[in-house]
Amino acid sequence: MALIIIVAVLALLADLAANRFLRPKLLSEDDDTGMAVKDLVGPLLTLTVLLLAFVLVTANGSYGKAEVASRGEAKAVDQLVEAAEYAPAAQRAEIQADAVCYARAVRTQEWPAMADGNGSAAPGVWSTDFRRVFRGVEGKPVFGMLVAADNKRSEEREERLTQATASIPGAIL
Repeated sequence: MALIIIVAVLALLADLAANRFLRPKLLSEDDDTGMAVKDLVGPLLTLTVLLLAFVLVTANGSYGKAEVASRGEAKAVDQLVEAAEYAPAAQRAEIQADAVCYARAVRTQEWPAMADGNGSAAPGVWSTDFRRVFRGVEGKPVFGMLVAADNKRSEEREERLTQATASIPGAIL
């Protein structure tokens, strides 16, 4: 996002410089000489502004969706920890410890990997461990709450990872 803003500012400065130094030369020409450079500059500037607006809107929308998904994932992990309070003591401790390890793996390994548009396998280890522990409470009332919270966590993580990939084609960027 910072790169896009820097490029936009540089394009604006280049446009201002061109307007200051080239425009007087373009306006001094005779209009009878045919098509001049000034006849191409207007549509080109309009196209540039529309393309830049498209890029900014797309990047902002993707960022907003990723932010909502990351908040939803955090809430789902919190709900998982709270639902674990109703599980037997052994499973409760494992689920809560796995949730802490999952959050740390997302923070320290997956977020840096997302800068390159990738995910990390580390949180998946803890997701698998959640499901292993859930087998121990299968058939108990808490099982449904735990599975629902884990499904929500999984969906939000998937959305967050989807939004981490570039939404603007490289040619346009």
